Amino acid sequence: MEPVLPLSIVFSVMGGTISSIMILGKKFEAIDAKHLKHLESVDARMDAIELRLAKEYVDKEDIAYIFQRIDDRIDRIDNKLDQIIVSYNKCAHTK
Repeated sequence: MEPVLPLSIVFSVMGGTISSIMILGKKFEAIDAKHLKHLESVDARMDAIELRLAKEYVDKEDIAYIFQRIDDRIDRIDNKLDQIIVSYNKCAHTK
């Protein structure tokens, strides 16, 4: 047997292996590109959710402060109404 024949078989097997590796590499690149595109869309959706939460979210301390101010204001209104009722009753008894 000539030494050229086994060498050509080795080269053809190596060529097939290299071409299959290159094809698989391109397929993996396509999968990576698709995966990166998906990650970018997920990031965009998460950013939109974060912005919406930042616009609509009220901190616990802030809401407690707001409720305290409302409660104080209601107490002042209640006191004023009590004073009006007391003065009205005084005026009703004197007549």
